Amino acid sequence: MDRPERKQRSEMFGQSGSRIEHSKAMELRRRRYYTLDEIRGLAVVAMVIFHALFLLGVVFGYTTAQRGLWLALPAQPFIAGTFILVCGICCRLSRSNLKRGLRIGLFAIGLTLGTLLITLIGIDQVILFGVLHFLAVTILLFCLLRNLLDKIPPLVQLSVFTALFFITWFVSLPSTNSLALFILGFQSTVWFSADYFPLIPWLFLFLAGTSIGIWAEQGHFPVWFEKPRCAPLRWAGRHAIWIYLAHQPVLYAGVMLWQWLT
Repeated sequence: MDRPERKQRSEMFGQSGSRIEHSKAMELRRRRYYTLDEIRGLAVVAMVIFHALFLLGVVFGYTTAQRGLWLALPAQPFIAGTFILVCGICCRLSRSNLKRGLRIGLFAIGLTLGTLLITLIGIDQVILFGVLHFLAVTILLFCLLRNLLDKIPPLVQLSVFTALFFITWFVSLPSTNSLALFILGFQSTVWFSADYFPLIPWLFLFLAGTSIGIWAEQGHFPVWFEKPRCAPLRWAGRHAIWIYLAHQPVLYAGVMLWQWLT
């Protein structure tokens, strides 16, 4: 076989290998880890219950709900942490994190405007930097940092970000009048957010999730993650943002209607 023909066959096999690798990569991206949807759905359901107890107990003053809220308070970081961790994992499986981050950002702005409007009827629960704001910022940050993070072994990432999360969890940052520093995690006597998820420490948990997501992206998650188990939780997980946006107005309206009827 002469040299040009050998080169041509080599290029053909190289192109074929590239197509096979691309096909495998696309197949991995098309995989659906139903367990992630169900875990996120469970976190959303728990969040709705927690917010219902908060609304009934703190805003409307029902004693039974106040007791329930007191019992539920220790679970709140675990509920939020689960949601954020899963979101970080799913960033590695998303087709377009930029589009996803911008869309969530628009929802977050709308939520802030909506909570500002309801102050006109005496409900002072303005959300300046809640979980949607946090997710929008962190997803967009991940878009910027992804190439850099890809150069670091996932186990190293996971170890560092997990350690940073637990270290900063117990750090109390000083007070400030700056909104930017308030978003970062500094305390403030000026700014308030009814739903508050500062970048420190929660960003590190999100990035720990993106580290775990590398194994999901490579198809190294256990097979049972691909098995659907609970359709209602799976549905809630896939529609988490819509549930988050809708549940509080629905709860407010429901409680006010109940008070009017009784």
